[in-house]
Amino acid sequence: MTLTRIGLSVLLGVVGLLGLRLWCLRRKLPPPPLVLPLLAAASWALGATVPLELVPRGQRLWFSLADELLVAFATIRLLIWLGLEWPAGLGWWRKPPELLVQLLTLGGCALAAIVILRQEARLDLLSLITTSAVLTAVVGLASQEALKDLISGLELQLSDDFRVGDWIELSSGQSGIVTSISWRDCSLRTLDDCLLVVPNSKITSDVLNNRSHFGHCAQRFKVGLDYDYPPARAEKLLTELVAAHPEVLADPAPRVRLASFDDSAITYEIQVWNRAGGGVSQLDLRGALLSQIWYALRREGQSIPFPVRQVEPRRPHPVGDLDVPVSPEVGCQELGRAGLFADLSEGQRLALAHSSQTASFGPGEVIVREGAEGDSLYVVLSGRVEVSKRLDGRERVVAALGEHQVFGEMTLFLDAPRSATVRALEECRLLRVGRPAVKRLLQDDPQLLERFAALVAARRAELDHLSQEERGQQSHGLLTAMRRLFSAVAGS
Repeated sequence: MTLTRIGLSVLLGVVGLLGLRLWCLRRKLPPPPLVLPLLAAASWALGATVPLELVPRGQRLWFSLADELLVAFATIRLLIWLGLEWPAGLGWWRKPPELLVQLLTLGGCALAAIVILRQEARLDLLSLITTSAVLTAVVGLASQEALKDLISGLELQLSDDFRVGDWIELSSGQSGIVTSISWRDCSLRTLDDCLLVVPNSKITSDVLNNRSHFGHCAQRFKVGLDYDYPPARAEKLLTELVAAHPEVLADPAPRVRLASFDDSAITYEIQVWNRAGGGVSQLDLRGALLSQIWYALRREGQSIPFPVRQVEPRRPHPVGDLDVPVSPEVGCQELGRAGLFADLSEGQRLALAHSSQTASFGPGEVIVREGAEGDSLYVVLSGRVEVSKRLDGRERVVAALGEHQVFGEMTLFLDAPRSATVRALEECRLLRVGRPAVKRLLQDDPQLLERFAALVAARRAELDHLSQEERGQQSHGLLTAMRRLFSAVAGS
């Protein structure tokens, strides 16, 4: 065979292999192996172009054997890819574990080496190994544990017990996210962001808990509440609060159970589910929920009791500004900075502040939810809140509000459901202005109804980008709706 034909044959083979690999990658199919076929092609080209006369006489046999062995190894690897990995990529069966492919390749290459060496070099490797009893015993004893780990690793990769990315716990106490499964051990990423290496044989002999096998994880924690707080109200509050968190799944729904009557508190067990993730995300979620429970209890006038060891009255301890209500004078000033109430007289704002209440919310808490009923608006005294709406089936953030800004006026004046969800971005204090307080204000000055209608219409027009004519029509419609709502006061 001439050098031109040899070079052309090798070139065509390499180009065909690379083209097939590129075609498979584009269609997200398992690509054919590359290393062994390229080595075999290079060895075949070298053996076909170099005359045996140039090779030393003692090395000629091994020179030809290397060529045959590499071609055999490449053929075996390509057959494994074609018969096992390629059909899995087409969806005929599940993807074979990498360890199984490696073992089949190793076994096939070893068998091919034994056959070729016996036929070409008259070298019987099996007889050589079996006749050496001492060597066989030493190798068997040394590889006993490694063989157990190898078999266990193959068992783990063939089963559906867990995969890379799952969060597993062993009965012996180890836990973490699976990062890799090799022939010898499994590597886990622990909650402390450390690498934990566990032998495969230990995992198969231990009791395994896969916390993320079904796509979501559950966790349970307990909260103790005061005996003065009725259990029905407590369970309702806790259920609504944890269900409002965006990371808590609605299916399965969160559960709140009365766990026990303890010395100083009624203990409730809270069970929530979130999407499968690491243990760190579980701890973050639990911390966020406990923080929000504290703020919600504070707004309800409740607290988490502590064990009492002495017979004496318990003295409340204010926690910073959260327990201090806003004075009417300060509330009057804050209302004056809010655009909706800026045109009111000082006396009117003072009367409105007398009937308003303050509320504190923790980071991530839902203040109002889209579609819910209500009869109040809120003025942001400190902190920031986020406004979001469901658009195209997804919840999207549409605005962020800071100090002296108002939200919820549509619900107060029109008795309409909440048009958006408002969530606290950080610890914030709000001034809640209810509809009864506005009714008492309108009793003294019914003309305020038209002013409020104009302000609400202007606010809605800005959000909806209405023209001047459309603003006038909407303002008239809002005034009619507000008169109907406040008919007992406006006298329409």
